[in-house]
Amino acid sequence: EVSASGEKLVKLNGIGMTAAGSALALGVFPRTSALTLAGLLVPTTIVGQAFWKTEEKGKREARLSGALSNAAIIGGLLLVAARRRR
Repeated sequence: EVSASGEKLVKLNGIGMTAAGSALALGVFPRTSALTLAGLLVPTTIVGQAFWKTEEKGKREARLSGALSNAAIIGGLLLVAARRRR
């Protein structure tokens, strides 16, 4: 069961990801947008893809796959943030 404060955090996280993702797609402050998305994705991955807490093999593998996908996305966002301006 998720508490009311937990629900608020999830909604805020979603709003932040939507805003930062939209800004990145539009090219508005791309470095800041990419870093914001990466920063928001880290706790989302830790909470939502906690494969180390899952005992059932199939669910653990699915969560591990999700965590690795998120890690790849974070890596791409960090590349965007590190890109030099032309």
